[in-house]
Amino acid sequence: MRIGQTSIIGFGSQIISTAVGFLATLAIVRVLGDDVFGTYTVVISVVVWFQIVGDLGVRKAVNKRLSEAGDDDAYLLAGATLQLAVFVVMAVLLVVAWRFVGVLPERPITDAIENYTPFIVLLLLVSIGYSFLRAVLNGRHLVHVAAVLGSTERSLRSVLHLGVVFVGLGITGLFWGYAVSGLVATLAGIALLGRQRPLGITLPTRQHFSRLVSYARYSWLGGIETQAFKSMDTIVLGAFLAANQTDLIAVYEVGWNIASLFAVFSTAISNALFPEVSQIASTDGPGRVSGLVEDALAYAGLFVIPGLVGAALLGDAILSIYNPAFARGHWVLVVLVIARLVYGYSNQFTNALNAIDRPDAAFRVNGVFIGANLVLNVVFVWRYGWGGAAVATAISAVVSLLVGYRALTAVIDVPVPVRELLKQWLSAAVMGIVVLGGRMAFGASIPVALALAGVGAVTYFTALSVVSERFRTTVRDNLPDQLVNVIR
Repeated sequence: MRIGQTSIIGFGSQIISTAVGFLATLAIVRVLGDDVFGTYTVVISVVVWFQIVGDLGVRKAVNKRLSEAGDDDAYLLAGATLQLAVFVVMAVLLVVAWRFVGVLPERPITDAIENYTPFIVLLLLVSIGYSFLRAVLNGRHLVHVAAVLGSTERSLRSVLHLGVVFVGLGITGLFWGYAVSGLVATLAGIALLGRQRPLGITLPTRQHFSRLVSYARYSWLGGIETQAFKSMDTIVLGAFLAANQTDLIAVYEVGWNIASLFAVFSTAISNALFPEVSQIASTDGPGRVSGLVEDALAYAGLFVIPGLVGAALLGDAILSIYNPAFARGHWVLVVLVIARLVYGYSNQFTNALNAIDRPDAAFRVNGVFIGANLVLNVVFVWRYGWGGAAVATAISAVVSLLVGYRALTAVIDVPVPVRELLKQWLSAAVMGIVVLGGRMAFGASIPVALALAGVGAVTYFTALSVVSERFRTTVRDNLPDQLVNVIR
């Protein structure tokens, strides 16, 4: 399967799940309230942070080793053993924290641990198992299957959440929906993996564990780096805001979800490229992957660039769909989209470093980013409040971009497709003129904003098709062969 098609499958599946997730979030906010959604967000952030910190790079190492030629089943069993051990340690730490958190100042994060630790342990178990399975699928070059499975899990979770809202189960129902969707997706993934190739039982040797650990000791920071970008701000907000300010966390999280929607394609590119770059680097050497990295940079901002223009012009109206008071998060949304854009490019650099078996270099990049992200979030939230978290996230993304570029160029040549990026910005400018004119003429009601968003998207891609031969060629090359024959 061509890399472009794999990326498109990943993108399409995530778009579907995001649309369903939008409806679920809208229902939660409108029916259960801002405070419930804010509390739920903090609890899930705690789950994810325990999962990522306790991962110790095992999933990334399994992904890497399975993508190479070798003893797949032995690495799979070795990785599963390590992951189970990690869960036991994390569960014990959570139980210990549960017993002592009551003496700490009352904050959203302390309330979450004090009141919902049993759910946190359950969700941690489900999340670790599901994430490990997706790493196995990616490592076996089934990126498109992992992407569809991921969107299916998120869609099922959203449907269950809609049902929870309908029957009035409250926040505990949201947690059960999260757990059930993860469990169902895990079982489905195991079945799909078995159909692709029967799962054998090959006992791992010390060498298998050693090769996993040798890679994981550097790659573990990459998982923390990714999650630091996604939710360091949420955790810091949960630690610094007053217990009665979970509504601000809800506004911030909705803005983050919208910004992340624009970055879905960039993430799909990273996921699709990793096993391919890994395979080429392991057989032909790292120098042969420069072209793939250039392609990743050319398209990482394909949707985020117009998304930034759209957020600046229509963000207040889109946020008000959830709640009219959410429009106060307009400028926060714009800054978060900028952060997603910059990080999308940065992620291509660290992704390439890991794929060419240089986790040591990626480790240093990730360390710089995590340090900057943590310090900036604490300082900016303490000094400027909830809006400071968005600025801190954007600045740390810039730091990661600069350090990542320097690290990768020290290993391989990285041609930056400047002309292609300028064409995307030019097309976004044309889109912006059309959208701004429409807003000035018809106002900024929610129906008008949604219509202008659609018109803007059509305008952007039409303009890009006109000015960019590379974009036209890429679209044509990644269309299904049957459709290409029909067009011809």
